Amino acid sequence: MSDAPHLDPALIRPILSSVQPYVPGRPLADLRRELRGMPITKLASNEGPYPPFPLAIEAIERAAVEQNLYPDPGAWGVRDALAQRHGVAPERITVGNGMDSLIKVLCMTFLDPGDEIVMCWPSFASYRQGAMVEAATWTPVPLDAGGAYDLDALAAAVGPATKIVVVVSPNNPTGGVVSDAALRRFLDALPAHVLPVLDEAYFEYLPPGSHDGMALIREGRSLVVMRTFSKAYGLAGLRVGWMAGPEGLAEAMSPVRNAFDVNAVAQAAAVASLEDAPAHMPQRIAEATSERERMAHGLRALGLDPLPSSANFLFVDVGDDKARALDAALTRRGVIVRPTAGFGANGGLRISVGLPGQTDRLLAAMTEALAEVA
Repeated sequence: MSDAPHLDPALIRPILSSVQPYVPGRPLADLRRELRGMPITKLASNEGPYPPFPLAIEAIERAAVEQNLYPDPGAWGVRDALAQRHGVAPERITVGNGMDSLIKVLCMTFLDPGDEIVMCWPSFASYRQGAMVEAATWTPVPLDAGGAYDLDALAAAVGPATKIVVVVSPNNPTGGVVSDAALRRFLDALPAHVLPVLDEAYFEYLPPGSHDGMALIREGRSLVVMRTFSKAYGLAGLRVGWMAGPEGLAEAMSPVRNAFDVNAVAQAAAVASLEDAPAHMPQRIAEATSERERMAHGLRALGLDPLPSSANFLFVDVGDDKARALDAALTRRGVIVRPTAGFGANGGLRISVGLPGQTDRLLAAMTEALAEVA
């Protein structure tokens, strides 16, 4: 038995007892031990199934030999590359250790106890957690029937205490997307005391003609746009997220940001990825879109009803009584999907789009799993 002293619970901030921590999917190493060498098809975390772009891999190899040095704390190489790509000043861009860290910094910067953040639900839980940690009020609004943010209901929920309003599109975990016209009307109607945040983590998968937060910023609209290199760029393991917003946003967040929070390898890979994206991204997105539709067709043939999605995943509501059993049955067959209770959808499963062989294994395992839990 350990002789180590126990932490006095009275030292912990009381508000944290009400905050549900993020529960990640199980590590592959644990699953491999449990399944005793069975091949595993991991479709749980919305990672892209492709490796980093070729130029990014070369940049990673070059940067690896200089890891005795601290990284650029301002990530100026990434900011300059993003600024050139999107036509905004680099001072209006902030780079962080994944989008999740930037969400926390955003909440720390703007939310005091009693302030309110409004968003739709089910959705990405980090905004909820970030608000609750700051003892702010978190107000959820239902999604529309297609799994997209209901902007009319969202606007109606905004009140005098609202400080931040969030739109996640495509929404995680449902994949629904708001239209560009509806988003513009929504932004036009917001009162001046509210900071709108547009989460475009899955922007690259949007069909032509969809909203583009960076275009809205170039037009002079005051909003925060959040994106990531984790999905379509294949850099999930290096954790590079970024946000753009009004002048002064980056400076306002600087007191609560961690120094050196984006490592040098990640910065080098992000810059190279932007350079290499035109040569590889279109094919990557076309293949993901095609595979998503093939997966949806296969699931519908099994009697399931996935929501329409504009991201690299599908959401299926199988019912509260079946979601956990179906997830366990798939895991026993080496196919890992994501139950969505932590996102606010207790009866849902989120299934990432992978390669064709992974889709085949998913559909075969789902056939058996549905028969098992019927």
